[in-house]
Amino acid sequence: MKQLLITIAALVLVGCGPSEVELSLIEAARKGNIEAVKKHIANGKQDFFNSIDVNAADVLDKTALHYAAAWGRIQIAELLIANGADVNTKSVTGRTPLDIANKNNKSKIADLLRKHGAKTGEELKAAGN
Repeated sequence: MKQLLITIAALVLVGCGPSEVELSLIEAARKGNIEAVKKHIANGKQDFFNSIDVNAADVLDKTALHYAAAWGRIQIAELLIANGADVNTKSVTGRTPLDIANKNNKSKIADLLRKHGAKTGEELKAAGN
């Protein structure tokens, strides 16, 4: 745990975390603001130097897709997946978006994630990932 905290602190100090725009994408997904999500993705596609990584993660290694899954934001999840979101990305605790959807009883989003090849953290671990 101590090593994890040191690593997180180092990343914050060095600035290797997500950009402000990427954090805004994560926040927009968490809040369910689909128009803001669309805007961030569109702006990122138009500006090479300010492109956006839909797989950018916060300090807990949670992506916009993790938050969309947690809150059952199906349209946002579809948009993120269509723009390259990794359905099997893991948080710092090893949870995938599917794990979070299942934990929060978001069956529709869990079905969507499964349709796109999502697995639970345990399934990935069993497969050696």
